[in-house]
Amino acid sequence: MIFSLKNLSALKVAAVAPLCLLLLVACGEAKKHSRLCETHFNTDSFKIAQKHCQKAADDGDSASQYFLGMIYLRQGQRQEGRELIERSAEAGFQKAIFHSTVWTFLSKDVDDATATKAIQQMQEYAEAGDDVAQFWMGNVFLFGYMEQKRSPNEATYWYQLSVEQGNHRSMNNLAWIKALARDSDLFDPNGAIALAKKAVKKHPKSHGYLDTLAAAYAANNDFNAAITTQEQALSLAQSDDCEHCSEHLIKYYQEHLDRYRQQKPLEDDLFK
Repeated sequence: MIFSLKNLSALKVAAVAPLCLLLLVACGEAKKHSRLCETHFNTDSFKIAQKHCQKAADDGDSASQYFLGMIYLRQGQRQEGRELIERSAEAGFQKAIFHSTVWTFLSKDVDDATATKAIQQMQEYAEAGDDVAQFWMGNVFLFGYMEQKRSPNEATYWYQLSVEQGNHRSMNNLAWIKALARDSDLFDPNGAIALAKKAVKKHPKSHGYLDTLAAAYAANNDFNAAITTQEQALSLAQSDDCEHCSEHLIKYYQEHLDRYRQQKPLEDDLFK
C-alpha cells in the first residue's frame, strides 16, 4: 500500500478514536459512581454508598472523598475519615472545607494566621445564610474559640439568626444564655424555657437539651420542674447506651440537680 499524507491522517484518527471512546466511558462511569455515592449517602444507605464512593474517590472525585470520609467517621475510623475529608477540602469541595474549619475551631494549638483564616471562612458561610455556620459563629463568642474574647451579645446575634432557620442546637445554646445571663439585658427566663422546650421536643432523648431546659426552669424559679427535668437528664447520662457520657459529665449534671434541690438557680459568669 502506498501511504499518502491523507491515508496517514486517517490511520491516526482511527487509532485515536478507540482511546477517546475509552476515556469517555471511564469518565461516564466515574460520574455515575459519584452521583450514586451522594444519592445513597443522603438517604442514609451508607453500605451501598460506600461502594460507589470508594470507586469515585479512587478516581480523585473530591465530593466522593468527602462522603467516604464521613462514612469512615461514622464507622469509628477517625484518622482515615479525616484524611479523606482534608484531601477533599484541599481540592476545594465546600462541605469538606466547612468540616475542616470546624476542626480548626476545636483544635487547641492553632497559630494566629490559621485562626484568623478559619473565623473569616466560617463568617463568610454564616453571612451567606448557612444556619450551621451561624451556630458555630455563636460558639466562637460563647466559648471563646480561637482565643476570641467571650461575648454573649455577639453569640446571641449569631444564634438568633440560626434559630430563625430552625436550628435546634442554636435554640439550646441561646436558651442557655437567656437562662444564665443575669444582671444583663440578655436575661430572659421565659424565652429560655420556650426555646429549650422546642429543642427538647425535637430531641427528647438529648440529656444536654434537658439540662438546658432544667436550667431555664430554675432561672424562672420553677424548681420542681427543674428537678424533674434534671433527673431525666441525669438518668439518660447514666444509662449504659449513652455515648460520650463520662463520669465528669454525670458529676456536672448531679451538681446542677443538687442546686435545684436547694432552690438555687445555676450561676455562670458568661461575661468573664
